[in-house]
Amino acid sequence: MPMRHAGFLLRVVAALIDLGIVWIFAWLVSALLGISFLAATPEDLANTTIPHVLISITMFAAWIYFAAMESSPMQASVGKAFMGLYVTDLRGVRVSFLRASVRHWFKLLSTAIFFVGYLMAIFPPRHQGLHDMLAGCLVLKR
Repeated sequence: MPMRHAGFLLRVVAALIDLGIVWIFAWLVSALLGISFLAATPEDLANTTIPHVLISITMFAAWIYFAAMESSPMQASVGKAFMGLYVTDLRGVRVSFLRASVRHWFKLLSTAIFFVGYLMAIFPPRHQGLHDMLAGCLVLKR
């Protein structure tokens, strides 16, 4: 069966869905910590411990969310599954938790270079972002 590589726009919509899930989680954690997630005052920002805890918890949870979901039998985060996408290695085989973790953390690099790493997925033939290339992954369409 031939591999059908996921197009850029499908991946963007899936990423926005997943971003919403991560934001909801961060909002819930901020509510538990007793801080305003979106409307921090200068006093809130002066106490850097709580925002750092929120960021750390959110980054840890996002890593577990993406790596666990993409290495699961579903092979997709909620956003990817909703859009009919899934993650594999270069042979089309389900990725390990380690490879999914590497892919997730390389997304920081794709982001740090002004999202160019994501924009690379626009170009064929395999529509891979920088993080996909570095982790040896593909995002395919079911």
